[in-house]
Amino acid sequence: MNTAINRIRKRLTLITLFFLVPIISKATATDVEANKKIVIAFYETAFNQHKPSEAMEKYIGDKYIQHNPFVADGKKPFIDFFLDFQRKHPKARAYIKRLIADGDLVVIHVHSVLDDSDKGRAVMDIFRLEKSKIIEHWDVGQPIPEKSANNNTMF
Repeated sequence: MNTAINRIRKRLTLITLFFLVPIISKATATDVEANKKIVIAFYETAFNQHKPSEAMEKYIGDKYIQHNPFVADGKKPFIDFFLDFQRKHPKARAYIKRLIADGDLVVIHVHSVLDDSDKGRAVMDIFRLEKSKIIEHWDVGQPIPEKSANNNTMF
């Protein structure tokens, strides 16, 4: 009798998983797509429209952890840093080349330029989101060289 009960339990577990997994996956895929849209909107507002205050207000959580060594944690240090940067570089622009998301992380590959004549930098930003808000950020960047050892672009 215990064997029959165990078989029934296993079947019920499998049936439950069969119906539950697609629901969980769809919710996760929806969250991932929403996170991508949030990061794109943040990037566009902060770096292309040159509105870092508005971007921080709309897309950043109450607690913002910054891993860039030149910017302190929190909204105000980010705003101050980029208002100063954008005052010095009013034609600065960021071109999104790739966007990858996994769970609560969104990675964005960007060509960042100071103006139309600048070769720019290849930048990778990683954002962590919670409750539809960006709460943590990492980034790395490298200048685009005049000459490359290969024929590939950085994008």
